[in-house]
Amino acid sequence: MAEYNGNDVYLDIDGTAIHSYFINVTLSPSVATVDVTRGAGATHIARAAGLKDTSASIQIGYDDSNASTIMTLFGMGKAVTLTYGPEGTTTGKPKHVQSFIVTGAPHTVSVTKDAVVWDISLEAAAAPTTDMYAGGVWP
Repeated sequence: MAEYNGNDVYLDIDGTAIHSYFINVTLSPSVATVDVTRGAGATHIARAAGLKDTSASIQIGYDDSNASTIMTLFGMGKAVTLTYGPEGTTTGKPKHVQSFIVTGAPHTVSVTKDAVVWDISLEAAAAPTTDMYAGGVWP
């Protein structure tokens, strides 16, 4: 079995490639549950799947030569399209494309001289147009 080393990530926001600044990406799909309990004598809650949701967090390194371009991608409340390929853009590899709302982009500079990074938080604005959790791949 081939092992994946995780060094070929593709990541862009609104068509601007940012994978060269990549530190980590977390996509968190979820589904709400709906109480569908009915009938006399019910003793336990019955649930069904409700609306799906996705949140994402991205951590990218700070590049002072390109900071002004990158910063404009993450305005609070801005709707952005995230394109993500956890194994790059090779045909048949997983691909996820979805609109998100930027909900946070804290910027930290530490006196410990750690790398300066952005931690971006996003919440889905719509269903994915390509969903890697449903078999979405690069053509």
